[in-house]
Amino acid sequence: MRVVLTHPEPRVVALAAALRGRGHAVLELPLRRLTSLLDAPEVRAQLRMAADYDWLAFVSPGAVEAALPALLGAGRWQPRRGIALIGPGTEAALRARGLAPAPACRWVRPARPPFDADALLREPAFDIGAGGSLLVVRGETGRDDWLEALRARGALVDIAAVLRSAPIEPGQTALGQAGRWLREAAAEPVAFVFTTVDAIDRLDRALAHDERGAACALAVHPRQVARLRALGWARAELLEPGEAGLLAGIESTGSARRARSASG
Repeated sequence: MRVVLTHPEPRVVALAAALRGRGHAVLELPLRRLTSLLDAPEVRAQLRMAADYDWLAFVSPGAVEAALPALLGAGRWQPRRGIALIGPGTEAALRARGLAPAPACRWVRPARPPFDADALLREPAFDIGAGGSLLVVRGETGRDDWLEALRARGALVDIAAVLRSAPIEPGQTALGQAGRWLREAAAEPVAFVFTTVDAIDRLDRALAHDERGAACALAVHPRQVARLRALGWARAELLEPGEAGLLAGIESTGSARRARSASG
């Protein structure tokens, strides 16, 4: 099956390799580039203090991959009570480094979609309240409303910004190939994969609107699926975050397409 990945660099490279290993044709179409900020002394100093917090929160797989070299290099890094994870992709990024929950440090993440900060706040096990402390590992920018909600409960919340995200313009060759795959979707199935509304909107301006009926669009949050449908992607479906969810979603989409073709 043909797959168009819009994940940021450099993460898109590993995901593309995993899909190609399953026999899929993959077009890498990153719309943002992530760069590490670990060279900043203040960031490394914050991460060295992670074990002094009650909770440590990772907001994305990219945040895990960026922060772990400094965290593990500090030796004593696990917080006093737990590690909060936005979703299964973030958990998988930790396990890929050979890490697992310790008896004295539990891992908490939303049990089901949508995987976002609002869902994390609703998890009873994420019981940070007045007097509790949290270090959030994320990019330079991100949602602050859930952090303000925790501060309103009396929690101390600090942010370790380990990533910088900058938009990049896809090359005309890659955009041209994406357009061709979109036009050929009725004969050769293709799935476009999105992880942010920003990527959806930016690619929307570059691709024809009247050719989206046969293509499948996969996204990791219901808000993204709703945005895709509003922009004419009739076959927009929810995908579980992380590499395992991506592989399963692509395989499921391909199987469904083959079943429809056989029945037709």
